Amino acid sequence: MLPKKLQTAFAALLLLGFQSQAQLNIQSGATFFMQTGAQVTVQGNVDNAGTLTNDGSLRVQGNYLNTGSYTGVGTTGILEMYGTGNATLAPGASTIANLLINKTAATDLVTLTASTTVSTGFTLTNGVLTTNPTVTPAVALISPAATPYSFASGKEVVGRVTRTGWSNGSARVFNQPNMLVTTNAGTAPSDLTVTMIPNGDPTQVEREVKRKFGFAYTGGTGFTADIRYPYLTSELNTNNEVNLVPWRLNTEWNSRTIDITRNTGSDWVNTTGITPTELIQEWKLADPNYTMNLTAFMRGAWNNPTALMRTTINSSGLLQLNQPYTVPPYLYLGSESVGAIPNGNVVDWILVELRKPGTGLPADAISSTVIGRQAAFLLNNGAIVGLNGVSPAELVISKQGSGNFIVLRHRNHLSAMSIVKASNVSGDFTNDFSVLANVYEKPLANSQPVTVLASTAPGNTKYGLWPGDVNANGSITTGDLTQVNVAIAGPASGNLNVYNRQDVNLDRNVTTGDLSVANVSIAASASTSSSRANSTTPSPKPNQSTKPKVSHVPGEVVQ
Repeated sequence: MLPKKLQTAFAALLLLGFQSQAQLNIQSGATFFMQTGAQVTVQGNVDNAGTLTNDGSLRVQGNYLNTGSYTGVGTTGILEMYGTGNATLAPGASTIANLLINKTAATDLVTLTASTTVSTGFTLTNGVLTTNPTVTPAVALISPAATPYSFASGKEVVGRVTRTGWSNGSARVFNQPNMLVTTNAGTAPSDLTVTMIPNGDPTQVEREVKRKFGFAYTGGTGFTADIRYPYLTSELNTNNEVNLVPWRLNTEWNSRTIDITRNTGSDWVNTTGITPTELIQEWKLADPNYTMNLTAFMRGAWNNPTALMRTTINSSGLLQLNQPYTVPPYLYLGSESVGAIPNGNVVDWILVELRKPGTGLPADAISSTVIGRQAAFLLNNGAIVGLNGVSPAELVISKQGSGNFIVLRHRNHLSAMSIVKASNVSGDFTNDFSVLANVYEKPLANSQPVTVLASTAPGNTKYGLWPGDVNANGSITTGDLTQVNVAIAGPASGNLNVYNRQDVNLDRNVTTGDLSVANVSIAASASTSSSRANSTTPSPKPNQSTKPKVSHVPGEVVQ
């Protein structure tokens, strides 16, 4: 009678099909050989402590543990994780030539408990292959860069995938067909790793698609990376996928808005030219368009009897169709324009900015900290809307994180800035500048940041932007009155039916009425309110009516 080890090997050579209801245990020193075309199906676990040579198809429904030697021969030796239920795969020190994940249910998990090298081909037909990245972050599915990966529709690997033998110029598949990386120029790395966590939560509480990306590489210098980031529609959260861009985390989230292509049908975003330093930072996808739910009034256009601002420039057909803030000191080169003014209630264009100083302090929210700008329309009821004349204005922002300040700028009114705004996951900011407590006030300033308009009810007082900054230098002085006087003294073509800065009350004509409005700003009491909540500014201040009114927005030029 043949020895037991030889019996096992001989049976495997003769049988083309073999099914076990229990376990397959190959003890240390034993050899199990599967010939070409043979199929062994194990409905339990496979535990190999000996030598397992597979030139056929080994189908495992349970767990696979290799502490001995496993060899998959050529393109025919397939290790298939199949059937119902979850399973683990521990390859030991052996390479798997061909790995097939073919579970019965889409939610059945195959978990790698150690890094697994697949050399010839990887196929994910059904189920989920995971490296369990939050528990075992170092575990990876490893393959040469040229090894083909095949995925059924909607299938992807959760966790860490490494490609070795890397070279420039070829797009390589990682966790799913649209998780692609290409490197160019410089010296290519020797290997490249992608960690992708579907339904994962990127670092920090921000607006984002719920999918997390990480990258690592070994060797290589001076190269750039082109990356395609996939996502699922179910992960969009509050984001509009037609606007998605990649973001990288460098203390705070920074958007990448250049060299972007999108495919909303196949659910991916692609970008090019990522540097090695940028590559190794955490990445995510998010919509950079933030809705600005803002309310503000301008004292110059305020019409007390109606409790609205006048729309004379608009109704007279004088309001220009292109945003007017291309000139100094704004130097905003945005392309906002309309074919016709979209709403009869539009008062004028207004420039909206979002500033985010690195310190988070309001005093540091100068113009160099702007992370988004947009020229919008101001309606007579104080609403600030986009180019359709109805919806709230939107800003495309370049950073996420704490410490945001909204700034409003107008061509002949003093600017105003909000109190600090917390970042949020819904992609919007809200501020009512007609409420004094919502407007930033510089410590020791000689006047309030906005001026009283009218009391709409007992204890309910509205505020508006100070009128009369005709020369746009951040202060209202006799120099502004001089410019208005020059316009009044000039030809009628320069002061009647016009759209210019000297028309302080926005009634389309430059007259003594504009002088009067500006004079009121200059002569107004400089006393500040004692009702502001949590104000750090001494209050009340002595009347300094001879002092000019100045902008409270940090960095504004004051003369």
